[in-house]
Amino acid sequence: MKSEQFTHSIRKKRVMSTDGKIVGQIKNIIFDRATGQLLNLIVRPDPAFDVSGYRLDGDSIHLPFEAVKDITDYIVVDRYMLR
Repeated sequence: MKSEQFTHSIRKKRVMSTDGKIVGQIKNIIFDRATGQLLNLIVRPDPAFDVSGYRLDGDSIHLPFEAVKDITDYIVVDRYMLR
């Protein structure tokens, strides 16, 4: 699956950490157009999620794509790789 198709398929999915906390909702994805490599998930954080210590860009959190462990109804990310 190409990066653009993948991006479209996960648009608006919610992100959950491996410890069961809702991180937020996918806002966008950053990928390298030359290689197709996915780099970062841009997530609109859930109001209950503590964003201190995360890389913020305005009202969004940037999460490394390497942190993604599973994609089903949620995008599950390894909480130890998030910061």
